[in-house]
Amino acid sequence: MSMVHVDGAKIKRLREEQGLTQLYLATAVHVTTDTISRWENRRYPSIKKENGIKLAEALNVQLADILENEIIAEIAAPPPQSTASQPLSAEKQKSGIYKVWPLLMLSLTLLGVFATFAWFSLSSSPRLVITAERSAPEHCIAGQSFPVLIRITGGPADKATAVVIRENLPANATVLKISPEISGGSKKKDTIKWLKKINETAVFAYVISVNGGKDEQIGFHGTAAISGDPNTAPPIGGSSSVRIGHHHWADTDKDNTISDSEILAVHDRYNEIEGINLDINMIEKMWLGSGYKWNESTQMIEILK
Repeated sequence: MSMVHVDGAKIKRLREEQGLTQLYLATAVHVTTDTISRWENRRYPSIKKENGIKLAEALNVQLADILENEIIAEIAAPPPQSTASQPLSAEKQKSGIYKVWPLLMLSLTLLGVFATFAWFSLSSSPRLVITAERSAPEHCIAGQSFPVLIRITGGPADKATAVVIRENLPANATVLKISPEISGGSKKKDTIKWLKKINETAVFAYVISVNGGKDEQIGFHGTAAISGDPNTAPPIGGSSSVRIGHHHWADTDKDNTISDSEILAVHDRYNEIEGINLDINMIEKMWLGSGYKWNESTQMIEILK
């Protein structure tokens, strides 16, 4: 099994400079946060090479950038000369130096040019920018569930990049379903946080119900950040509020019927999202019937024949 010696101080410095957490590194390398802590504190200086490569990718550096200096020097050092070789005379040594000097100067010049080019390329490379947009119905019924989608676009196609989404919910909201699962994030009473890796685009969704009086406006707000630019967390755009009323969220024109275009919109937008149960059967029953109405006394939707 191939092992490498990592420098815990370098790992910690690179992580903190990029604003990354030990949880993010643990998720990227598929280890525990305790393991990351042990690596940073040099309690486990030798790790599997494959884990070292994953760790370097998560930190956006090369593997050599997180190895111990003496290990790198050992790899780069030339092979030792044979002890049986005879020392050169002073005249031959002087002749050899004059022959090697022009080549050494040329090598140093080329190295300087390469370093300058590399710095310019890295500093002038375009910053990765993502957009996050929320999609929620314009209205809902108090106590009845409705879906909210957050679509992330702009991630690189050739490599997965980590994204952190923080969605702040209304104080009177109850979370019923979340997709994808938040094994890499957390859910509190008024906040949902995802930590996931995405390629190009991704959709995050949840189903909630809210309490409140008729015509009360319920607000949403959140942010989305990507690895490599943790200090910039742009707000999630799109829908930012839902009004409480007596019409089902799928009834977009609020005419107490579910039309063909409305049932198609529900299927096109929500039906393929895993883990989200929208009670499609109820919506289809309203579509098949002649209409529906909200019964205030029973707090239920009645389907008209």
